[in-house]
Amino acid sequence: MSMAKRFIEMDSSDCLRTKAAKAALDQVLSVLKPSSVIGIGTGATVEIFIQLLKQSGAEFSHCVSSSERSSKALAAAGLAEQPISSCERIDFYVDGIDEGLSSGETIKGGGAALAREKVLATLAMSFITIADSDRLKLSLGAFPLPIEVLPAAELAVTRALQSLGGIPVRREGCITDNGNIILDCAGLDLSEPQLLETALNSIPGVVENGIFSCRKADCMAFSDDDGVHWLASN
Repeated sequence: MSMAKRFIEMDSSDCLRTKAAKAALDQVLSVLKPSSVIGIGTGATVEIFIQLLKQSGAEFSHCVSSSERSSKALAAAGLAEQPISSCERIDFYVDGIDEGLSSGETIKGGGAALAREKVLATLAMSFITIADSDRLKLSLGAFPLPIEVLPAAELAVTRALQSLGGIPVRREGCITDNGNIILDCAGLDLSEPQLLETALNSIPGVVENGIFSCRKADCMAFSDDDGVHWLASN
């Protein structure tokens, strides 16, 4: 996916998360309709986006959340939400990333909500990511890949990942909203992320992995001290 770059000047005193969240909100508001459905990811930057969305007073249908954490943030902000189980479409999905390429592939799952996040991203007409510029990479793999796994399959999946050159480590104290565990796996070859994404999901016991390559980001906001850099598909 080819990407076009543009730059938005913003107040240098804003924190990086607020800059990225505000840029994403401005993009959403420019085309938002009263019937629009907004998908909400998980994490600190997304929670800033929720607050800014509330403050904007924008009119839209409702939100759909990727996690119990984000559902609590939506409730605290007084924003309408419908459950993911009844979601058929999303106009905009906004979420953070752990790593991302300029071509749109990303790694997600640091907040352990990757399975529901991928459902929402796949349903979305527009997938927008928000992050600081340090998360824009030339290649993926510095961040261990989160993989959601059925608890009963932990040993089997661990062995399968090791056979691929991976070094999986169970995330301590982490049970996902789906009742599963997370294996954070270093050492995998992510040079062909779409092939690896598909291969990992074919391992029995793997619920989902954190490679977002089959469904790439459409627009990516990266903030730094100078402002926000947008990477957007043509």
